[in-house]
Amino acid sequence: MKIGIQTWGSEGDVRPFLALAAGLQAAGHDVTLVVTHITNKDYTGLGTSFGVPVRTAGRLSPDLAKHAGEALARETNILRQVVLILHELFEPAAQDMLSEAKRLCRENDLLIGHFLVHPLKTAAERVGKPCVSLFLAPLIPSARFPPPGVPHLGKVLNVLFWSLGGFVMDRVFLPPVNAMRRAEGLPPCSSAMREAFLSPRLNLVASSPSLFPTPPDWVDTIQQCGSFHLPATGGWPQLPEPLRLFLAAGPPPVYMTIGSMSAADPSYDETTRLFIDAARLAGCRAIIQTEGQVTGADALNPDILFIDRAEHHAVFPSCAAVVHHGGAGTTHAASRAGCPSIVVEHVTDQAFWGGVLHRAGIAPPMLHRRTVTAAKLARAIRAALGSPAMREKARSIGESMQKENGVKRAIELIGEQKW
Repeated sequence: MKIGIQTWGSEGDVRPFLALAAGLQAAGHDVTLVVTHITNKDYTGLGTSFGVPVRTAGRLSPDLAKHAGEALARETNILRQVVLILHELFEPAAQDMLSEAKRLCRENDLLIGHFLVHPLKTAAERVGKPCVSLFLAPLIPSARFPPPGVPHLGKVLNVLFWSLGGFVMDRVFLPPVNAMRRAEGLPPCSSAMREAFLSPRLNLVASSPSLFPTPPDWVDTIQQCGSFHLPATGGWPQLPEPLRLFLAAGPPPVYMTIGSMSAADPSYDETTRLFIDAARLAGCRAIIQTEGQVTGADALNPDILFIDRAEHHAVFPSCAAVVHHGGAGTTHAASRAGCPSIVVEHVTDQAFWGGVLHRAGIAPPMLHRRTVTAAKLARAIRAALGSPAMREKARSIGESMQKENGVKRAIELIGEQKW
């Protein structure tokens, strides 16, 4: 079958889609992936290493992306964060995404899209092609849990909060969605979640039931598969020599990263200093990911190594814990490696994952980027490293996650449908 896949966002929004594309390609399908990356990263080479052709749809102005990222890092209200993301980072590329979506519809029998990529759903509906939605976090309404940023006060109030959240979400998302639909000759949607985000046929959720048990009140068209990760073949580089030597030179270190949030952090030097000071206060060895700004050993402290990046699947199993921003990809990579997490959330769904990890017993209470200090972070690191129960629970959940194969399950679910 010819399958077109489209995604938008940061690296955490691209790699799971590339993993699914690589799996479908290996299963004998003819797959094309279209990417809109918020900092214009090119995935053509990585796609080629897995046998997947990758095309780019739209380019954001670097100045616009930087300005939006800085505004996002300063904003504390989740709703206003979503509005910023939509208007500053999504809508400027929406028409280019629609053009590529129409091309995918012409070329393919089945479409699979990031749940936010409404241009693909619009294009598919216009020509009568089936379209699958892919969610990277299980943020689909349920009585079993509340929306992000809302306390868990019981099933009745969870339903009420989701209903209120849906009303607010409709006011934010429906105007641009329906403007595009009207321009394409389609009737307007009345609900963003039910009509613009969810597919009536199949919705895949690329998150782990070992971390987040599947809610029993989800309908059968919503299926949690397990996380999607790229196979350890193809274009993976080896761990660089300084990193391998550092890992071998002492006890397991703490890995520290804010992942894709580095592109949105207006004070990344300050974040790096926060990590350095926290590692020293906690008395631990540390690997600090600096996104290419500084690399190599710290001359003042041989127990700290700076790296520009490393494949998480390769380095996390050798670490004692992972300090991160709570992104879905890093959350799953750390948990799958059996590492406790220390979450310093920045925006949107990261607080959700911070809460999931804490409730699972594999992370201390999450911290917040705007209020965290080196002393607070050091205390959280010491709490994680000093808890045998947390380490054992992380090991157990990691073993369970390693038995999951989210991409394989997604391919099975796709194959079970009569398209």
